[in-house]
Amino acid sequence: MSAGRIAEVIKRVESELAEFWSSPDESRPEPAPKTRASTMNFVAVGSRAEVERLKEQAEELAETHAGRTLLITLDDRLDPLSVQADWSATCRRAGEVPICYDRVELTFGVAAAERVASVVSALTISDVAVIVELAPGAPNVLGDALAPICDRLVFDSAETCIERIAEVARGTKAPLADRAFVRTFSFRELVARFFDDMPEACRAIRRVEIARSAGAKPDPAALLLGWMGSRLGWTFESRGPAQPGGAGVSGRARAADGAPIEIALLDGPPAGEQAQRRIDGVRLFTSLRGEPLSLGCVRLDKAPATARWTMEGARSADHLHPLGYRDETWVLTKTIDSLEGDRLLREAVLAAAAWSAL
Repeated sequence: MSAGRIAEVIKRVESELAEFWSSPDESRPEPAPKTRASTMNFVAVGSRAEVERLKEQAEELAETHAGRTLLITLDDRLDPLSVQADWSATCRRAGEVPICYDRVELTFGVAAAERVASVVSALTISDVAVIVELAPGAPNVLGDALAPICDRLVFDSAETCIERIAEVARGTKAPLADRAFVRTFSFRELVARFFDDMPEACRAIRRVEIARSAGAKPDPAALLLGWMGSRLGWTFESRGPAQPGGAGVSGRARAADGAPIEIALLDGPPAGEQAQRRIDGVRLFTSLRGEPLSLGCVRLDKAPATARWTMEGARSADHLHPLGYRDETWVLTKTIDSLEGDRLLREAVLAAAAWSAL
């Protein structure tokens, strides 16, 4: 571990990494040049308490997306103007060819943090994307500085409040990627499927009910509402406690044609103190050619990985659909695989923040 003034530390890290990559691979019978995997630069930003988890995540991610990883945090115990750095490199064999990738850990003093963008720019591999993930505990000063220079900004709205995410998003033109958006893909797909052959019914929605688990973590209903509202041109007008005798949140929105829409967010069983909250069901009340139509996509109590998809009224249907399950490595991989712009998520985040701010 080395510490010192910023320019000195960068020079030292660059020199030591260059020496490592230029030296031959001594593990082979006949020494040969190392082959570096350079699929991306992955910059993970978090609190000191999150560093070990971020290291484990980086190791798992490198199995499919090897490249250079930078782990970045802030430590107010350091000399304010200094940066502490450490690096490591790993080689694994893909057949006869050793594939190598590296990781740089950077801890900034409080005053040095304002230089984080230039430090990251100096240490990233050129010609490949720079993916920045802001962990829930990422210091604001680091996130605000790195968002404008990245090629993709990753976050998790199940762990970070949507208002903070929207604040960072406004400071960058980079595409956004949300772990929670990936986890809830099946719900969005099933809700959208209601309107595949009756788009007029989506413009006639007059009430939305979203059931979600209770808890201290950010409300997952906000992003789902933001997604629906941004797609359909809704304007959120009010938000407050649930009606007397209920548990949750109530509110109102205005449809694109000016019609009022009632919103009810219903509390279900608690998610647990440390657990992420989840969406348990969505119900929409609309009409089709003047006839009432209610639509539901609700988890089964005894099989929560499955949703019951129903239509009642102007049309009738009743199907079961798996919601799917993936581990967090798969979720993170999905958030970074697509490097094109994602206007849909950006608009959903900004709409969700507008709802949450009421």
